[in-house]
Amino acid sequence: MWAYTSRYVVVGAVLSVITSSVFAANITLRSPDGAFSLSGELVEFDGIAYIMDSAIGRVRIEVNLVICVGDDCPDLSALSNDFMVVITNAVGKSLLPMLLEDFATSEGLRSVMEGTTGVAFEDSDGEVAAMVTLANVDTGAGLGAIADGTALLAIALRQASRDEVSAISDAGFGDITRVAQQTVLAMDGLVILVSSDNPVNSLTIQQVGDIFSGTVTNWNEIGGLDAAINVYRQNVAASDSEFFRSEVLAQTGGDYTQAASIISSNGNISQSVSQDAFGIGFSSFANKGAAKTVSLQGSCGILSEPTNFSIKTEEYLLSRRLLAYTPDRVLPDLAGGLIAYLDSDAAQIQVAQAGYVSLNAELKSVNGQGLRFANAILTDSNEIDLSDLKRMASLLVDAKRLSTTFRFVDGSSTLDARAERDVERLVDWLIDQDLTNKQILLVGFTDNNGKLNVNMALAEQRAEQVLDEMTAIAPAGMIEGINVKIVGLGETSPLACSTASRGRFMNRRVEVWIGDEN
Repeated sequence: MWAYTSRYVVVGAVLSVITSSVFAANITLRSPDGAFSLSGELVEFDGIAYIMDSAIGRVRIEVNLVICVGDDCPDLSALSNDFMVVITNAVGKSLLPMLLEDFATSEGLRSVMEGTTGVAFEDSDGEVAAMVTLANVDTGAGLGAIADGTALLAIALRQASRDEVSAISDAGFGDITRVAQQTVLAMDGLVILVSSDNPVNSLTIQQVGDIFSGTVTNWNEIGGLDAAINVYRQNVAASDSEFFRSEVLAQTGGDYTQAASIISSNGNISQSVSQDAFGIGFSSFANKGAAKTVSLQGSCGILSEPTNFSIKTEEYLLSRRLLAYTPDRVLPDLAGGLIAYLDSDAAQIQVAQAGYVSLNAELKSVNGQGLRFANAILTDSNEIDLSDLKRMASLLVDAKRLSTTFRFVDGSSTLDARAERDVERLVDWLIDQDLTNKQILLVGFTDNNGKLNVNMALAEQRAEQVLDEMTAIAPAGMIEGINVKIVGLGETSPLACSTASRGRFMNRRVEVWIGDEN
């Protein structure tokens, strides 16, 4: 078996050789078909691209685009099909090994863990076809590894910030907000955990922030028993802590209390809280364990309950996307295959088995959606009246809702990256259904910014947009053969308070319902 140490070591060895003769390394780069060739002096080689001074100036050409000719060409044999994946610790321990094993099997290979920092893909003869180096880092460092060219894949528990997007673009690796460079791998949510013996069933976001910052220290301050609150959390550098800080503490003020008990992992937090009647903690939904999850209440009174369905549809306040980012560059064959696999239905089976929320379609009746109509009544809109609620109820009460929910880029009517891929998933799902005497309802909703009549029209326009996207990619005549009805309900059914950007994102959506033909 080929002995593998580290991709850093290999690349470092190549660079050390080049450095000693960097100003005398003359090479020719030729396209595989021989139609293009360029000669010059090799200035730098980083295992990803050649940087060369040529007759047309200094150029950067990626390794996989050309064949290098000349005695000074670097040895690429050790770099072929070896790449780095950067991940958060929780994903690395649970989901990623399952995905890598299933992908390897689909390629006729076998995955073998090399300690905790690598996975070898072996062929039937036991020869290593590829080595994946794993780096457990937080999301910021993972996206930084995409920007500096170290990693070919970064799995993140939050969306990239504007600065991170710009850094990757400035490095020449494209726009990672595009569908081609961003895959929604799974859904998850950050849940607030208490003991099943604790009578508290819901908290406001402000109360949660106050508890974890130490402003509220007794349960009787938030409707519970007269007892001190015992706070449990992970280290502040953990991905869940990073997400909690950005989505809760940034909204409520303050920072983590120093009085908290620091626990090593999500699963241990659930165990600690479930055994402490006065304890509270947070973890990913995938690791909630035996502890009780608490519903969250927005400033306008709307409740958000953490369930598999509400996280899948992004209707839980602290739901989050598990994202796979990749640079815009030519990839080794197996790396490209892995990224394509992550966007497949086969990957979603592994997602569900690992305890995360899959993207596969799921049907729910109105009764199975819990707070649907209660929250419609609690709306912070002054323009919605009983007739609007009756119209919604008459349309949906006998129908079933598909979990596929389309959302839009902030401040626009453009489908976001997940929605674009979900159009394909919806079309594929419909192809396999018997829709005899059935009607597909595309139901548009908005936040409550703007006038009621304008929002009703905007909601219908967004539903029409989804239908146009479906028609564009579906087999010829398929959509025309289905009874599809466009409905705009505007701000009638809020999922969260529209005063916050997160709430507006949740409320601007198009839902898919399946009902009987009228």
